[in-house]
Amino acid sequence: MDSNLELGLLLAKSFIMLFVVMDPPGNIPIFMALTRGMSGGERKRELNHAVVVATILLLLFAFLGTIILYVLGITPNSFMIAGGILLLLISFDLLRGEHKYGTSGDSGAGVGAVPLGTPLLAGPGAITAVMVLMQEENGVFIVLFAIFTAIIATRFILGQAERIYRIIGKEGSEVLSRVIGILVAAIAIEFIAKGIAGMF
Repeated sequence: MDSNLELGLLLAKSFIMLFVVMDPPGNIPIFMALTRGMSGGERKRELNHAVVVATILLLLFAFLGTIILYVLGITPNSFMIAGGILLLLISFDLLRGEHKYGTSGDSGAGVGAVPLGTPLLAGPGAITAVMVLMQEENGVFIVLFAIFTAIIATRFILGQAERIYRIIGKEGSEVLSRVIGILVAAIAIEFIAKGIAGMF
């Protein structure tokens, strides 16, 4: 396969992986609930704050995570297996319509950093995904591409949350979240299989 095509497919895969783990369609109802009663300007400010916090956290874990693994003596293959198991558990929550890594349900100002930025956007699944992507060839470039494209797409979708919610409603959002759960499960299985193959 042509190297440019292979890189392009890897970049597309990395974006899709991080995007589905962040699950912006499934987070629309939560975002609407958290920003209930806010003006359009206030809602936009909280979303921008969440995006900045999520981006910083993902970048920190992407680059410091590799150092942490080295210090602890954890091999990339072992981490891929562990990360795959974690993503698989998260996919089960998505399939059941649960949000264990979300919020207590309080709404009001100041929700941008917590829980929107983390753990809703930069949660355990997203953090694991970027750390695993760092183990790939061209890892730094792939991770930067995945983080920024997924964040931009998430910002766009949540920025249109009110309009999207009016069109698809809560049930439509839940259906999308379950479809995304299936994709996350498939990605998790691939991580686990690749980690096991790498150990032997």
